Amino acid sequence: MGRVNRLLLLVPLCSAGALIGYPIQHAADSVSAEAVDMKTTETVWKPEFRLPDVPATLREPADRADYLAVHYWDHFDFADTVLIGRPEISEQAFVDFLSVLPYTRNAAAAVDTLYTRASAENTALYYFIKLGDKYLYEPNSPMHDEELYILVLQSLIDNPRIAAIDKLRPRKLLELALKNRPGGPAADFEFLGRDGVKRRMSSLTAEYTLLYFYDPTCDECGRVKKRLASTPIVGDMLQSGRLDVLSVSVAGDDEVWRRLDVPKGWTDGRDPGERLVRNAVYDLKAMPTLYLLDPEKRVLLKDASAEQVEEYLVNK
Repeated sequence: MGRVNRLLLLVPLCSAGALIGYPIQHAADSVSAEAVDMKTTETVWKPEFRLPDVPATLREPADRADYLAVHYWDHFDFADTVLIGRPEISEQAFVDFLSVLPYTRNAAAAVDTLYTRASAENTALYYFIKLGDKYLYEPNSPMHDEELYILVLQSLIDNPRIAAIDKLRPRKLLELALKNRPGGPAADFEFLGRDGVKRRMSSLTAEYTLLYFYDPTCDECGRVKKRLASTPIVGDMLQSGRLDVLSVSVAGDDEVWRRLDVPKGWTDGRDPGERLVRNAVYDLKAMPTLYLLDPEKRVLLKDASAEQVEEYLVNK
């Protein structure tokens, strides 16, 4: 059980700050935030992020989480460029806001509240769009979460305050994010095998299909390939016929691709016209990209790590 969840259960009537274990001191206890210059006796106020006070009438942790998420930004001045320019305040607040969202029943409303208020000032809007990209969209972010990022994109597209030109990128990213989602069908595609024969992904017949999209010149791709090739559960399921691994080179030179070793049991091919990337058939913003599919070629894991694939297969 995570830190936020434990505190929601154990401290149902606490202040908002204690409710989520927030690292920035609550304004109600911010006497120490008043720094006095001993030479001039001039009081200097340190800016800080103030959380909302959750009403004591809300006793259920879920109700308190809902209130906290929607009212999280009530005391934040989006027009204050000092706050925007202090990442230890604004960025930290955003990170902790994201940590609350999994515990609320209406994350969409909370996300929409943030971006609606931020849209009143372009500086704030672009800043929080950038933070959304950094924490939710970037594949190497530990907080990467496509479902939450979809809420951000939808909020930006639906906001009448945002100029049409500023909606072009969110529209494109949303279109891409909605493709090949977990639970939905994986897009079929054609690839050229090492034997020179063209085949389709849908021709693979194992119980599970692991799609491994890569660039033959990518060092990280080599590391992940080595990890997958040495993973016992992958090897066992390949040998038993329960798993097909389809590795597809989506970029790079043909000769470089042909010189690469192919792990035993894998089906390896390439996309000669780079249509997968050019037509955005799959979201391939990072290399490698892994998808795990079920027998009907529905997506089980999207943009997964080798460790996530291993854990899923071990539990099956």
